[in-house]
Amino acid sequence: MPWEETKDYIRSGHESTDIYDKDSLRTISIAEAKGIKAIIACPKGEYDEKKCAVGTHVVSYLFAKEKGWTLAKAQEWFEKNKK
Repeated sequence: MPWEETKDYIRSGHESTDIYDKDSLRTISIAEAKGIKAIIACPKGEYDEKKCAVGTHVVSYLFAKEKGWTLAKAQEWFEKNKK
């Protein structure tokens, strides 16, 4: 998936939400002071009664433009920090 830019964020596009349970999608703070968040979710078939049997996966990262993130900086951070 391609990277996306909105008015406020740059979003990494490394996973499609189609393979995740829509009810399990959450946004969490990774580094609040730096303006980095992650969208996490549970794979389809693994989410039951508001918990994930196999643990959540990072679907994408959000980089706040107000904290100085550019597409190039976000992509560099992603390459250095992906697992």
